[in-house]
Amino acid sequence: MSNTVDFIRSLDLQISDVMGLPFSYRGGTTDETVGQEIFDYGKYKLELENFQPKLIVDCGANIGYSTIFFANEYPDAQIFAIEPDKTNFKFLQYNTIFYDNIKLANSAVWSWETSLRVEENENGESGYTVVETGADDSNAIKSTTLSKILAESGAEKIDLLKIDINGAEKEVFSANNVDEWLSRVKVLAVVLHDDLKEDCSFAFFKAISNYKWKFSTQGNVLIFVRAE
Repeated sequence: MSNTVDFIRSLDLQISDVMGLPFSYRGGTTDETVGQEIFDYGKYKLELENFQPKLIVDCGANIGYSTIFFANEYPDAQIFAIEPDKTNFKFLQYNTIFYDNIKLANSAVWSWETSLRVEENENGESGYTVVETGADDSNAIKSTTLSKILAESGAEKIDLLKIDINGAEKEVFSANNVDEWLSRVKVLAVVLHDDLKEDCSFAFFKAISNYKWKFSTQGNVLIFVRAE
């Protein structure tokens, strides 16, 4: 963690107060927009009666805004936060250091375990995409799967699954074994990215059509609650 702290201090960054604790971000970047969407506009504020999640999985945690929001909204939940970009991940480590209920992984959710690399685009720090690469790629990261995360957690189900992964949802929801974990999800909060990868929405809606959901939207977030 000392290397992460040194790295953060070396950057031209801003520090604000988020939920009473210091939070570092890059001023003048999409970091500011992401923070406003989550804390000012309630992007992931769920109006669900008696909702007390035990396991939350945050796919595409970025620098930690959504992860910290969930940690404060649901303090009794175990939270797995996954972020592929190495710089974002260092911010994520730094910003969540005070939370004992958050487990981090510098990885990307995919349909199988493989080697991936992060690619930049015009969407800024929150818009990186991942593509498959060789294990010998010096910038490669290992992917993970939702089945693996669920098994590691020891939980029977994912109470809240947040997915904002810039197009990788196509691979995640088109996997042959998608029902292995999707059948055990209570609430889905998903942002689809057909602008970054074609047929993301098709893969997503095809997968979830096997189950009955209650549906709502909050901005660009699609909220699906498993119907009892």
